[in-house]
Amino acid sequence: MGAAAARPAWENDRIRFSDNHLDAGAVMRTMALIGMPGSGKSAVGSIIAERLGWGFLDTDLLIERRFGLKLQAVIDQVGIEAFSRIEEETVLSLDPVERSVISTGGSVVYSAAAMRHLCSISTVVFLDLPIDAIRSHISLDAPRGIVGMDEGGLEQLYEQRLPLYRKYAQMVVLLDDCTTEEAAARVLSQWKEYVASDRQR
Repeated sequence: MGAAAARPAWENDRIRFSDNHLDAGAVMRTMALIGMPGSGKSAVGSIIAERLGWGFLDTDLLIERRFGLKLQAVIDQVGIEAFSRIEEETVLSLDPVERSVISTGGSVVYSAAAMRHLCSISTVVFLDLPIDAIRSHISLDAPRGIVGMDEGGLEQLYEQRLPLYRKYAQMVVLLDDCTTEEAAARVLSQWKEYVASDRQR
């Protein structure tokens, strides 16, 4: 992620704070949500943005609008390797806009450049759900583009990505048995704690 070493994180039962951010001022500008497909990034992010009176960006939607296709159709058309470059380019094109919530694609953590950029313009928040909850959410969704899903299934994808989500997150919020509204409230409450702790450093 960068050369700067992270100081020890401190934890409670639902949140972890770390010092992974590259720009301390970014904590007040933007919140970027990362996590597995089915973790609720888009739904939770839009609620948080509405409650804060902030703008909302979904990088998956930006890609769909660029190609005029659903995400899975884009992946089918260009292939996984090219799609990963497109996802990286989409994130790198994001300007440091104040007061915005960004929902990212689940595979964005494969790009160190994209994650460095997100860390420089935002507070990166990992929505951490148990694998069973993710599986349940995905099964309720319409067919969607999930990079790497065909290669080893959801469990392998989860095990592969989890260390990356934790590596880049400045905030980890555990979301288990809660509604989307409750998840948004939990993230927002704990983000305010993070902002307060950041100001004291």
